[in-house]
Amino acid sequence: MKHLIYLLTVTTFLISCQEEKTTDLIIVNFEKQVEKNKSWEYDINYKMKYFSSDEDTLSYNSSVRLIKDKNDTIFGGSFWIKNDSIDRYYDLENIYIINHKNKKITKFFPHKGQDWAINGNTISGVLDSYFLKANRLSKYLKDSTTVASLTDTIFRDSKRNAIEFRFKDDLPIEKQRKIFFFNEDENLKSIIYSVKFQNEWQYNEWHFSNEKYNEISDSDLQLEFNKLIDIYEIEDYKEPDPKEMEPIANGIEAPEFEGFNFQLNDSISLKDYRNKYVLVDFWYKDCFPCIKAIASLNKIRTEYSKNDLAILGLNPFDNKEKDKEKLKEFIEINEMNYPTIFVDNEVTKAYNVRAYPTFYIIDNKGEIVYSKIGHTEKNEKEIDSLLNKWIK
Repeated sequence: MKHLIYLLTVTTFLISCQEEKTTDLIIVNFEKQVEKNKSWEYDINYKMKYFSSDEDTLSYNSSVRLIKDKNDTIFGGSFWIKNDSIDRYYDLENIYIINHKNKKITKFFPHKGQDWAINGNTISGVLDSYFLKANRLSKYLKDSTTVASLTDTIFRDSKRNAIEFRFKDDLPIEKQRKIFFFNEDENLKSIIYSVKFQNEWQYNEWHFSNEKYNEISDSDLQLEFNKLIDIYEIEDYKEPDPKEMEPIANGIEAPEFEGFNFQLNDSISLKDYRNKYVLVDFWYKDCFPCIKAIASLNKIRTEYSKNDLAILGLNPFDNKEKDKEKLKEFIEINEMNYPTIFVDNEVTKAYNVRAYPTFYIIDNKGEIVYSKIGHTEKNEKEIDSLLNKWIK
């Protein structure tokens, strides 16, 4: 993604803006086109570099068909996404994940909360073409915290009008930028997004090609789907048993575990902390709720003696050699005053960790006396209240 960095930092690519073009005019014309078109088909190359990764974590080449429906409150219309051997179809009622290799179709119910089958998946990025949900760009222009600028540039060997939006810093989020590239007909051809978080950058790219307008309808998609259901097995998505997702119950003896103290470069085990309370936090550094919990854990560390309470940040993900230097910087930035303990997946299985962060409190007899998934201000107060009651 070197070209992306150059684009954001080197001004030699930029030529003075054409006098007859303005930011408002280009966006108005684009949104007028979006408004008058019922459907849009395109091929897309979608790339994403996540914060702590040195490489693109993914690159999708997909074919997308979108059909607007203003009455649809989930996505703003129906769609069909083709990506490798998996298709995703939304018919305004249900989401269908179509596995062509296995000839199986899994049905999800987005109006009952299962829209995460798309929205909770990275593939959702290929839908973010500013077509189904209109007027988003004009809303950026009206936002007083956003600064817009227009330039002409040569991008991907073609002349483009580039509109860059700079968003106000909301620490720890910094330098949030989004650049939209339009051709001379005000058609959207590419988008580049960047943001900085704790000295790490995330980039996203959208590149559109082979666009076609108003050539498909919902009946076309339905007809294609009907051909598949005659030869594919179809089943409803089955929610996992809620009990399987729950952490270990109170009163159970805490599973023994061993790990490696990253800061002290030494091995540890749960047995080392007998006769004191242990607050265990399962976390990793690219988990935003985990990061939010660090401040509260730091605060707890200062309020209770190490003779009475140990706090252990159990981390199963950041122990690769290439990640350790970044983890060291992360710990310094967040001023973590408790140790990071590398553990393997057997430990997370033993503690039934299904989401991050997951917290446990183990008492001075080795029994679990508290467990909770996720971090909220309420949970923070709950943990502090319990520790205050138990540790005199």
